Amino acid sequence: MHVCSRRNFLRATAAVLALAVISVARAEGIQAQQIDVVQRGELFHLNGGFSIQLSPTLDDALRRGVQLTFVQAVEAERERNWWLAEGLSDLERSVRLSYNALLRQYYVSLSGVSSAHESLSDALQAVGDLRDWAVVNVKQMKKKAEYKIYVRMYLDISQLPKPLQVNALASSGRWQLDSGWQERSFKY
Repeated sequence: MHVCSRRNFLRATAAVLALAVISVARAEGIQAQQIDVVQRGELFHLNGGFSIQLSPTLDDALRRGVQLTFVQAVEAERERNWWLAEGLSDLERSVRLSYNALLRQYYVSLSGVSSAHESLSDALQAVGDLRDWAVVNVKQMKKKAEYKIYVRMYLDISQLPKPLQVNALASSGRWQLDSGWQERSFKY
C-alpha cells in the first residue's frame, strides 16, 4: 500500500483545484460552433452560431435589469495571388438580451424582431444564432476563386450604462466576452 505524505497530498490537492479553476474560467465566454457558408440563389448565407456562457457578474447584471448588447461581425474577402485581398463585405448586427423579472422571461431582439424565452440557455442560444444571415452577393464574386469569411461575436460594453462601463473597463475579465475572429474558406 502506497503511503502519501502530507506534502504530496497538498500538491495533488492544489493541482486539482487549479484544474477546476481553469475549467471554470474556460466555461465562460463565446465559442464558435459549426459555422458554414451556404449558397442560396444569388446570396451566400451563414449557418451555425456561437455558444455563449455568461460570467456570474454578467448573469447577475442581466437579472438586475441591465440589457446586454452583443455584436456579430462578418468580413468577406477574395484571395488574390499578387496583391492584397479584395474586400467584399463588412457587416455588423446587434443582438440585445434583456430579462423581465416580473414575467421571468428573457427577451432577445435582433433587427427589430423580439422573441421571448423561458430559460437563459434558450435565450443565449438565440443570441448566438447566425442562421440565414446573407453576407455576400454572387454579383460581387468571380468564379473559381478562393474566398474567406471572418466571423466574430463580442459583448459591446459601450452599450452598458455609464457606471458599469467604468467597472467593465477596470475589471476586463468579468465583463468582456469576445470570440475572436473565426476564419472560414470557400470557393465559388
